[in-house]
Amino acid sequence: MSNEFPTQQVLELACAAQRVNGNYQKEPEAVYADDGVYCYTKQTNKMMMLVTLDPAIWTADPKDSPMPLRIQAEDISLAEAIQVHYRKLIFAVVQGDNEFLTTVNSLLNGDYVKTNQFGYVACLPSVFVRDVQQSRIKKASRTAEDGYLGAVGSNLADLDCEVIESIKSKNFEGYNICAIINNKMVSWLSKTNLTTGPCVIVKAKVKAHSKHWKHQNDETRLNYVKAAQ
Repeated sequence: MSNEFPTQQVLELACAAQRVNGNYQKEPEAVYADDGVYCYTKQTNKMMMLVTLDPAIWTADPKDSPMPLRIQAEDISLAEAIQVHYRKLIFAVVQGDNEFLTTVNSLLNGDYVKTNQFGYVACLPSVFVRDVQQSRIKKASRTAEDGYLGAVGSNLADLDCEVIESIKSKNFEGYNICAIINNKMVSWLSKTNLTTGPCVIVKAKVKAHSKHWKHQNDETRLNYVKAAQ
């Protein structure tokens, strides 16, 4: 196996691995059925990329070998967006105050990526999505109005909403949603993932009045949310 591959190909494979796994998988993870029976092992994004380029690299149990990745149009588009995003961060690289950005910038501006550097590229789609969400929330925090949507315990219905973040919860089965309704910041725990963008709150209940954990905006915490996209 060659020890280096074209940068664009490696980045597109990283985007494909992110799409297939649904997240950045840094370590292998055993997946079990509801009755506790072992099903399969979810392989790392990096290993999926490596096996796609050279199936012979897999020396463990053949049944656990990841399927070769197939690059799709959406992977190519995401790779291009990542390239643009990190070119915009060149100032931080020039300042030299971020080792990760310096390494990523060097890799993306090179023609080839060595296999021992695949880990940096494998995580980029996940880091990019996180950076975009954080920028979106930071912008919303600057423009959102103070105050809450209603008194604690009150019911809400038929409200236009803009979802600005959806992150899988580390503590519960679901996703932490951050959104803007009537130019006020709201949040709730959703059983299903929501895409960023327009949404309609069919009904909900005001659970609590709080502050955003990072930007300290007034934040209405909701529960019993029925949302439609």
